Amino acid sequence: MNQQLNGQGLLILMAPVSLEEALVDLLLQKDEISGFTSSSVNGHGRQHAELSLVEQVAGRQRRVQFMMHASFAGLQDLVTELKGKFSDTGIHYILLPIAEAQSI
Repeated sequence: MNQQLNGQGLLILMAPVSLEEALVDLLLQKDEISGFTSSSVNGHGRQHAELSLVEQVAGRQRRVQFMMHASFAGLQDLVTELKGKFSDTGIHYILLPIAEAQSI
């Protein structure tokens, strides 16, 4: 499958809340990203190694989610930068090609 249907991509980041300000600062500096959204989310999973006791009992971990749409290549470069600056910090990402995106 062609990863770049129209050259655009969607990057979704799920990060520990403690990294929110650092990620906001970094993303605001990126010229290739005209904007992004962020929201508070809960992460659920079976791996409990990184969860506090309270999180294990509750079955969820607070996370912050960022979503941004830009050129696929630019988002790939951003992921490479994130891997360098935030290795082993628990950030999870999903990078998807976009078939269509426009304002209505």
